[in-house]
Amino acid sequence: MARILTGADYGALLTGNGPQPSNKRFVEKLGTPKGVLAAMYPQFRDAVVYIEDDFIEDTLSTTRWNLATDGADAAAFAWSSGAGGRLLGNTGTTDNGYLAINGDVIWLGDKNCGMAIRWQTDIVTNHTFEIGFTDALSDETLPAVTNVDTPATGNGATDVAVVHLDTDQTLTTAAFVGESTGTAYAAQKVNLGTWAPTAAKWYTTVVQLSGDNAFTATFNTDDAQNPVLQAGTDKGLRLALEGGTLVRPHFLYGTRSTAAKAPLIDFIRVWQDR
Repeated sequence: MARILTGADYGALLTGNGPQPSNKRFVEKLGTPKGVLAAMYPQFRDAVVYIEDDFIEDTLSTTRWNLATDGADAAAFAWSSGAGGRLLGNTGTTDNGYLAINGDVIWLGDKNCGMAIRWQTDIVTNHTFEIGFTDALSDETLPAVTNVDTPATGNGATDVAVVHLDTDQTLTTAAFVGESTGTAYAAQKVNLGTWAPTAAKWYTTVVQLSGDNAFTATFNTDDAQNPVLQAGTDKGLRLALEGGTLVRPHFLYGTRSTAAKAPLIDFIRVWQDR
């Protein structure tokens, strides 16, 4: 039987090209068999690799997630009490302090891998973050994107597709950055409108790979049943990275001052075709 829905379809339907990221909305907005299949995609276990971690256990899985921190008093992401389960981290008060959470390097654009993360932060000045897919980095406490104004990657990264924001750069709003040094895809970016997060607001950011291409969207999910697409954030990059290179889901957050920031993560979802 031919496949009629792939991970790329699922990711596309989570972005501005279709309904917002909730299974209820797949059916409400599409009202078609494809919409129902999209809602059921994670359950097709014979053909789908799918992780959804709501962080409801008080011990974080260190086999599923790899943690890193940089800064004298930075605190790694750890389980925090709160409705529904969540992770809390802290950059500490060292300028350019970072913390990161990464999955394992087992995901492929050629298998239509995608990810979604619901997150927020308490302070939105003098900060930086990355969300998306990279291969392993030389230093997991530093970003893959080294310059967003004139797009460039480094830190050992060869394949990158990430939403990136850095208030130390000239561009202080978010951009989607891709590069593959092995395939000679030059570093490129597309600005995500003029979006930047608001303090203490929940956002769900989706990054989807489809072969060598990548796309993204970010939603305000303060009301989780009624996500609101953030203007200009549903963008894509052609030939963003090599889809045959193994990558991993990646979230990195840092402070660009001596004021500590405390990001929260509500859930992380990752999927691909088996």
